[in-house]
Parts: sequence; structure tokens; C-alpha cells
Amino acid sequence: MFCYICWFVEMERDDLSAYIGDMGPYQWRVFITVFIFAIYCADAIHIIFIAGKMPHWCHVPELSDLPYDIQKNVAIPTESSDGSTEYSSCEMFSLNYSIYNRSEFYSWNRSLMITNETSVVSCSEWTYDQSQFTSTVVSKVCFDAWIHESNENSFQCLHSYSL
Repeated sequence: MFCYICWFVEMERDDLSAYIGDMGPYQWRVFITVFIFAIYCADAIHIIFIAGKMPHWCHVPELSDLPYDIQKNVAIPTESSDGSTEYSSCEMFSLNYSIYNRSEFYSWNRSLMITNETSVVSCSEWTYDQSQFTSTVVSKVCFDAWIHESNENSFQCLHSYSL
């Protein structure tokens, strides 16, 4: 019985080239076609990195030296959607944070310190969680969720249309 595996292991490079043939016009056409499509598809993937979602919240200068979780607990209102509660990306409580000392922020009790009458204001600056990305489109502008998703969808539609 002839051992194909043993035969392939013992083959030299020239033997393999002789067995499968040289790089002819067909192989070059296939190679170039696959190469062009690979570059084109790689171009479509870059939107994942350019427009990656970066968690962000309002920047409060008085709280900037505190850990992120403390900053959010003290200054950022929560929003409920789809059964989950998340911190707001574009609003913060309108409080005078300079009247509190640092230890009060660590023991902050939202239910006592924040009432239903506490006003909420829009952000003018943001703090970004840079654990995954250092800079994306989101870090340049505060997006609402639907704007971010429509940006991705329109890019994919235009990219598909250009094929």
C-alpha cells in the first residue's frame, strides 16, 4: 500500500512545485482577484475602529480627580432602557460640587443627595472611557444612539452600493 502522507513529507520544494504545477496565468488571475477583494473588504471593516462606541459621560471639573465609577454615581443621571439601567451620556445633575468634600463623594448616597427636583443640564465637555479605544468619532462629538447607528448603516449601504 502506498503511503501518501509519507510521500508528501519526503517531498522537496521542487518536487511539490512539479506536482502542483507552476504559477500560470490562471493562478495569477485568482491571486489578483482575491487580493483586490481582500483589500476592498478590509476597507469596509475600518468603520468598526473609527466609529467604535466609547462609553462617555459629562465632565465635571470638581470630580476629575475621582475614579470613574464615583464620578458617574455622583454627577450623572441614570436612564432605563430595555430593562437595563445605564448612565446618561449627555446630561448631568446641576449641583454645586465645590461645597462637598472629597470623602462625601466616596460615601455618596444618590437617594438622599439627589431628589426629583434636582435639575439636569446638558454637557459642554465629556469624559471618555479609554480602556478599549483612545479616540473615535464618538470622542469628538456626543452622539445620540440613533445617530451613531445610522452613521454605521449609511456607510455600509453606500459601501455595498459602490460594488
